[in-house]
Amino acid sequence: MEHLFKKIPQKKVSDKVFEQIKTLIITGKILPGQKIPPEMELTNLFNVSRSSVREAILKLECLGFVEQKRGDGTFVKSVTQAPIQDYMEEMTGEKDFLSGLMETRNVLETWAAATAAVRATTEEIQGLKETVREMENHQTEKMGYELNVKLHSQITSATHNPFLIHMMGSILTCISTITQKVYAGHPKNPKRKQELTQQHHCIVNAIANRNPEDASTAMADHLNYTLKKAMKPHDPL
Repeated sequence: MEHLFKKIPQKKVSDKVFEQIKTLIITGKILPGQKIPPEMELTNLFNVSRSSVREAILKLECLGFVEQKRGDGTFVKSVTQAPIQDYMEEMTGEKDFLSGLMETRNVLETWAAATAAVRATTEEIQGLKETVREMENHQTEKMGYELNVKLHSQITSATHNPFLIHMMGSILTCISTITQKVYAGHPKNPKRKQELTQQHHCIVNAIANRNPEDASTAMADHLNYTLKKAMKPHDPL
């Protein structure tokens, strides 16, 4: 039977680097949208050659785990991003797309808020509070939306559920694109900013108080409010 068995080849160093980074992405230890360390830093962290790191990053990019943005760095992509984004781009013009998308968020994010209230670490709760404080002080609509996406991503991350982290990474990427189109050029609305900040405070306070029911309810209230405002193109969110 000896002819049936073949020697196991030694793995290339770049393959080992690839496997380690891929595992960190799949398990949600490095989040969708997060920037990974630059090439030289990874070379030092792994104690390998620069060419091995470069080859691993190229493989990760080819397989859709990361994307390289010229002059900005290498960012993690959601492993579910491509198929979901293809569908979302196809459906964006459909009449009921926005309400369907928000209903899906309601299901996923109310669970995420409730679960974060149970599973979030002390450091993660502190991070949520800091983001809400930033929301109170932001000066531009773009900054406000970016902080909103950051907070929802942090809440999802605090569930420690890798599949949900990647699912929400894909959905939030799509929502970012849609929102920029829907709300581009709208005037500032101090009252709306105050209402949204208060809603986010309620969500974070419930998570910090380890109250899953209140966290879920606060998230549902926030998403329902968001949908109502989004359905009125002349009433800025």
